Amino acid sequence: MGADNVDVFQRLVFSLPPLKAQIPALVVLSLVYSFGMHLAFTVFTPIRLTIPLVLVAGSLVFLLPFLFAGELFHQVLPRYPRSWSYFLALVNQFVLFVYGLILSGADTTGNAWSIVWLAFITLHVNNVLVLLISTGIEYYKRILVVSSAQTGILIAVFYLFVGGALGIETYRHVFSLASVAIAAVFVVLILLAVEYLIKSNTDVSAFTLTAGLLRNDRETLDLGFESEPHVQTLSIDNGDRLTLAAPWIHPGPLGGFGGGQLSGTVISELNAEGTGFFLHVPCTHKEDLANPDDAEKVLDAVADPERVSRASRLVSKDYGEIEFFGRRFNGKTIVYLHAEHIDDYDIGVFMRDVEESSVLLVDLHKHDIQEGPEKEVQYGTAEADRLKGHFDDFLETLEAAPLHEYEAGFDVHLDDQDLFAMVEVVDGERTLLLGTDTNGVTADMRDLEEEYREEFDHVLLFSTDTHASIHDLANMKRSNVTAMRRAVENATGNVAPATIGLTSRTTRPLDLLKNHYNGLVFSVNILIRLTIISLFLFYFILIVWMF
Repeated sequence: MGADNVDVFQRLVFSLPPLKAQIPALVVLSLVYSFGMHLAFTVFTPIRLTIPLVLVAGSLVFLLPFLFAGELFHQVLPRYPRSWSYFLALVNQFVLFVYGLILSGADTTGNAWSIVWLAFITLHVNNVLVLLISTGIEYYKRILVVSSAQTGILIAVFYLFVGGALGIETYRHVFSLASVAIAAVFVVLILLAVEYLIKSNTDVSAFTLTAGLLRNDRETLDLGFESEPHVQTLSIDNGDRLTLAAPWIHPGPLGGFGGGQLSGTVISELNAEGTGFFLHVPCTHKEDLANPDDAEKVLDAVADPERVSRASRLVSKDYGEIEFFGRRFNGKTIVYLHAEHIDDYDIGVFMRDVEESSVLLVDLHKHDIQEGPEKEVQYGTAEADRLKGHFDDFLETLEAAPLHEYEAGFDVHLDDQDLFAMVEVVDGERTLLLGTDTNGVTADMRDLEEEYREEFDHVLLFSTDTHASIHDLANMKRSNVTAMRRAVENATGNVAPATIGLTSRTTRPLDLLKNHYNGLVFSVNILIRLTIISLFLFYFILIVWMF
């Protein structure tokens, strides 16, 4: 996914502290900040505050406005999680403390006044910006109102203690109050302008997309081209039936948008009345579903192929830049590929002259889940032609592999992280196929892979390249190794004489993003870069304006 820059969304989402930790943190930090301000004013100014006054002022400045805002945003804004609301309050509490430290170094009353009001404007603008991005720009009127509530409390506290006794001219009071409102409106106008520019490139609202991704919503993208992609089915029967579905569809783009949850949906449905898993073929985000409901059309195309009881040993060949593993059976072939430095491949790189009913090509996609490759192989390039030559050579090598009796055992573990294990035995050779419904693999999975190499002749580790949850993608550091071991043990214990078969058929018409995906990516990139640049420029102008 790194090749398209959309993975920047992974860095926007992280695990927030639980609410039971956030609220006590607000209380404790209000005391820390209050006494920190007391110390700063004692050291750098002639002002001396009594401890009772510090506690009262600290509660009114650093605690009550933020507890109020933490609950208000959750109650007033649609589906806004309470944990998000209180975390925003924690961030703003820290921002106010930083401005307080700056205030302790002010050398004139005029500068102190400007710093105070710049702090109010920053908090107000920060609330507006975060709430717009995480809720949706269509709620900007409501957001402007609720964001004003916290700022209004802080301004009222300021005037209660010192605001009216500083001898500041009346026009500066009016100017400062107006600046708070103008700054918030100006931020909304910047974001509306960005939204307009983005919608001129694609019909998707990037702010709606961002808010949906942060909430992990399930949405249809009004994009794409009508297609009828192949869905390959690999079936194995050892007394129990295993169905492995390999649609020529990429599980993306992100979260619940389009087909981001495709792999998980397929795995869940295949295991509702049987046993099955999802295999990722070499393709790019151009093959993403536009409508998540079209996963049903993918499942409808899963077939029941004829199976045979003889297969070849696993053949492997390393071409330096890419490595292939394959097995043939009754004129059919399954091939696994791995290239450490490549993320995705255009759909025509390998399969442009290959019959889907005869050859199943699986991309192991076992890159590091956090620091995966950013390279994408484009169709028609010299690199694509070279890789295609390696693939054709490997298929020719496979044709000479002799057939033997085939045995297999398998197990699927359904949990937050779905797992699959299959053990194949052919002519005494033991192969372990171990997969997980993730986008890449973690370090402990690689350690487990190396450990099993002592027990099996071949160990093929793979991921489905799912984009189901950017929350998981951003945070996943470890895997459920215990469940993996159990799945391998179950698969090993279930090994028995088996039959294997492959077939392919196309889906009913559905929409794949194709070149519209480029417009979507351009929108995201414009949103991120243009918004950041505009806000930095705006804040610079704001500082000049206030001073």
